[in-house]
Amino acid sequence: MYLIVFGAHPDDPDSGAGGLIAKYTSKGHRVLAVSLTKGELCTGARSPEENKRINVEEAVRAFRLLGASVKFLDFRDAGVYATPDGIDVIKRLLSIEKPDIVLTHWPVDTHSDHRATGIMTISAIQALPEESRPRLYFYEVMTGKQSRCFVPEIYVDVTEYAELKREAAYCHRNCKPESWYPVHEEMMRFRGLEMGVKYAEAFVAFDKRDMVHLLVD
Repeated sequence: MYLIVFGAHPDDPDSGAGGLIAKYTSKGHRVLAVSLTKGELCTGARSPEENKRINVEEAVRAFRLLGASVKFLDFRDAGVYATPDGIDVIKRLLSIEKPDIVLTHWPVDTHSDHRATGIMTISAIQALPEESRPRLYFYEVMTGKQSRCFVPEIYVDVTEYAELKREAAYCHRNCKPESWYPVHEEMMRFRGLEMGVKYAEAFVAFDKRDMVHLLVD
């Protein structure tokens, strides 16, 4: 099984689905994280070019911990918009990589980059021939602060991988994980309460017939 996780910024795929990523790779599946930007505006302490360099290095380490690889596209941080050209970039990547499963941002989000990433992923997949479309799922990011109106359908027990997810998130030191990871810790704990486990991640399926296909147990 080949899984691609799209995120607007280098720390989005693992903050939203790091437990699932680790669970998939531990079972021998291939996972690629794709960040549309290099997060060049993540901190005011450095120049955009320096942020890019550091964020790429830190993301490579983070996803290596999770057993995944990472690829960066050339969208501009805080300037990701759903355009025909942007959709075509994602469509071309999907046509080349041919994943079985795609995860992306839930598109109802207060962050414009997140919204656009989710919308473009939907559009890119819909533009593929029907027989070659991967199964599509959405993850949540800082729910209540960023993701809104997210009603989970699929719960994945990530208790075994929660500490690894935390270590990966804190690899993104330049992106200040202390300001956002505690929110994700609480989200995992709350989703775990809903599922009846210690920690869980939650997802929504684009096609309801695919709901069971995200589960790896």
